[in-house]
Amino acid sequence: MRLLRWVVGLGCIATAAPAQLTVQQPTDKLLVLPLLVKSQSDSAFSVAVMDAARTKLASTARYKVQVIPKPKLCEALKASDYPCDVLLDETQANQLARFLTVNSYTIGWLERGGGNLTAMVRVRDIGGSGMASLFTMAGGNPGTAVALGESIALRLNTIIRAAEQARACDDERKKGQFGKALDDARKAMAIEPNLPAAHICIATIYEAQHLGVDSQLAAYQRAAKGDSLNATAWENIAHLYQQKGDTLKAIDAYVRELAGEPQNTQLRLGIAELLRQQKQYPRAKAVLDEGIAKNPNDERLSAFVLRLCIEGELTRCVLDGFVAQVTKDTSKLADTTLLKAAIGASQQLSDTQQLLFFSRAAARHFPKSAAFLKALGSAYDLRGQKDSAVWAYKQSLKLDPSDVKGSLLVARAIVEGTTYDTAQASKLKSDTAALRAFRNAFADRIDSAKVYIAPALTSPDSTDRLSASVFMLTAGSKISQAGAYDRAYPWLDQLVQVVASRTPADTLGPRQQIRLQGSFWYGVSSVASLSAPYTAMVKSKSCTEAKVINDRLARTKEALTFGARVHPPTANTMLQNVSKFEAVMPQVKKQFKCKNF
Repeated sequence: MRLLRWVVGLGCIATAAPAQLTVQQPTDKLLVLPLLVKSQSDSAFSVAVMDAARTKLASTARYKVQVIPKPKLCEALKASDYPCDVLLDETQANQLARFLTVNSYTIGWLERGGGNLTAMVRVRDIGGSGMASLFTMAGGNPGTAVALGESIALRLNTIIRAAEQARACDDERKKGQFGKALDDARKAMAIEPNLPAAHICIATIYEAQHLGVDSQLAAYQRAAKGDSLNATAWENIAHLYQQKGDTLKAIDAYVRELAGEPQNTQLRLGIAELLRQQKQYPRAKAVLDEGIAKNPNDERLSAFVLRLCIEGELTRCVLDGFVAQVTKDTSKLADTTLLKAAIGASQQLSDTQQLLFFSRAAARHFPKSAAFLKALGSAYDLRGQKDSAVWAYKQSLKLDPSDVKGSLLVARAIVEGTTYDTAQASKLKSDTAALRAFRNAFADRIDSAKVYIAPALTSPDSTDRLSASVFMLTAGSKISQAGAYDRAYPWLDQLVQVVASRTPADTLGPRQQIRLQGSFWYGVSSVASLSAPYTAMVKSKSCTEAKVINDRLARTKEALTFGARVHPPTANTMLQNVSKFEAVMPQVKKQFKCKNF
């Protein structure tokens, strides 16, 4: 925002010699400024309203206050390259008022709604004028700029007259003349019942007289009624509530004070700290966010927000804070503390975009970190980039080959990431050789996970062993469903041995569920792939091979009987096939003259 160069303009204005006045001019000065508008088309109307108010007030209050005339206002504005009829925001208005050395100035809003005009006018006191107030004025009928402006002037005139008595109250209070001071305050309130300066004067008298906190509090609350944005009133209300030990009400008062002083960053930080102490983290963050919206480059506010989010476990805003930090300063992507926290927050929120962003940065800056490579693998995994996930997990495992959990990550990525293309398989139905090659390629891909599952099967950690069993079941069932039963059989044969019951009581929990599913799929794949080894056994006339087939039939029958509840029709069909093989085994035994079974 362009800064106002009021001093330059005022240097020219100050050269004019003051005219000789026959009547002593009042010392208090009031600057009347146009009200802000929501629609740019109302700007000219706002200027006209306040021009009318200024003209009327200069006439009616000429013995009470000096109203800065329009020509002088225009000179100051033009000296700073502003047009005469510009609408100033709060900061600009305050700067102009201070450079013009006035005691008070007006700001506010002008709105149109349903054909009606409403002016919200606030008088800001910056020099002990006693005129601080806030009021709303309706447009009335006929609703012209002049009519509304003159209505505002009349109300301002009332405030000016009451403020004179409020200043007298303050003067008498400072002299210790509390009785006279209270009389002056009552005179002010007779003119303007809710004048903040009058009630504040009364509150300070109560304090000097050592009256109770509640009496002072009531007086300041009456002051806030006359100006709901009055910083002095709300700050004192907050202090009094703190004396009473009511921190939450004190915070509410400080928040009301901040509404009238939105640029007061120190106050904003203080409120946020009080809310933090009360563990009201979302509310504290909201207070700071408002400040950041007004001043995006204030590092104190941004840093405090991040602290609140971390302490209050507000994961989303923690992550947003990290993103904001590295957007402003990419060198922070080399900070391991930030990376670990950002990756953790991304994982907690399942924000795959940010997880991939921060884990990539981490792996790039720290390529020898197995943890960061695992995080990168997880990010790829969540994004469905399975091949990339396998690569990242393998890179992590290279750095620490003994990492069983890292090995399982590779296995899981392979097994879960390998999918059978049923549409392509359907196209190959008429070409038996091509279909078998297609199924074998699928099985080969899954079989590559075996070497990564093996370390977990002998791990002392039961969780690792259970995870390995799950991946074996997934691998075997996937291959079986693809129709490559001979390739599924080794997976499932090993699985049913790994999860076999340890004791008669071992019939509950996840192992039992894996045992149930594994038994079913083992039975299916065993029966569906039995023809080839059975034929080879018959041709060999080997009792050793015959025993292997006989034992396999027994285990298959037991597995199908146990796993039948997974899908009873399939299990029953497979059991019938087992019975057919069992029926011929006595003949095989007799013909081969076997004595080993």
